[in-house]
Parts: sequence; structure tokens; C-alpha cells
Amino acid sequence: MKAKLATLAAVMVLTAAAMVGFIAWQLHEHREGPDERPEISAFTHGTVIHATPYQYCDKNKLDQCDPLGHTVELVVNAHEPVQLSVDGRIAKAPWMLSRIYAPVGDVDHKRAESSVYRDHRTAVTIPTVDSEGRRLLGLEIKLPTVVQTETGDLIEVTHAIWSVATVWKN
Repeated sequence: MKAKLATLAAVMVLTAAAMVGFIAWQLHEHREGPDERPEISAFTHGTVIHATPYQYCDKNKLDQCDPLGHTVELVVNAHEPVQLSVDGRIAKAPWMLSRIYAPVGDVDHKRAESSVYRDHRTAVTIPTVDSEGRRLLGLEIKLPTVVQTETGDLIEVTHAIWSVATVWKN
């Protein structure tokens, strides 16, 4: 009888310890929030900015997204390019860089140029003025994922976006 009571007491102590451990783990997870998201950085003219995602969704559950973030501003000039760096977690997958240009004083005639990087590249140099004299208005870095539609088609959708707007300094 004593052996059964001792065994029962040991099981209860172990169960209580496991429950306390589980509760502590849950509280820690709740306080820490979601996993740290990858960042990008952009450098020009002695200034560096860091940007968290503007949009970030679970690539396997696209309806589970973080709240929208912010577009980060970077002061630029016509003489120095932007050095863009992406986190290694971004570079592991194919990622897209969109550069938006417009003629000076005419933002209604924007032109986007996009490149897809599949070579695990973590840095890109971006001219602030393109070959036709248009000024860089902003950058978007996108992480695509492939999903299957209800009809069975495979389509590419974006699950993460980082956004940088330029502020022109003469």
C-alpha cells in the first residue's frame, strides 16, 4: 500500500512540475510575440535605415498575417546610389526587387523595374537616377510563394513585403 501511495505521489509531483513548465513556456511565448521577422537595410550618403516588413504573412497560411507595418523613408541624392542589403533568410529563397522611378516633378508617370534574385544574393546597388534621368521614388522587396488555386492551377503570390520611400535632398 505504501508503495502505491509513493508511486501516486511521485506521479502527481511530476505532473504538477510538467504543468508548471508548460505554463511558464506558454507565458514566455506570449510575451515574446511572433518570431523575429527578417529585416532589410539601405545605405546612401552616410545614412543607413533598417526596415521591418510592411506586410508579413505565413507562407503556408496566407490568411495569417502580422498587422501592416510602415514604409521607411531614406534621404537620397542624384550622385550616390542606394546599397540595399537583405537578411540571409530573405536571400535563401528567390526574392524580387521593384524599383519605382518617375521623371522629376511628374510622379504621375511612374515606371517600375523589377528583378528577381535566385542566387542567394544579399546585397544590390541601386542607382537613384536611371538611364533616362528619372528619379528613384521607392523600393519594394517581395518574397513570393506558390499556392494552388481551387481549380488546381499554381500561382505565385507575395507573402512578405518590405517598403522604402525615397526623400530627395538637393
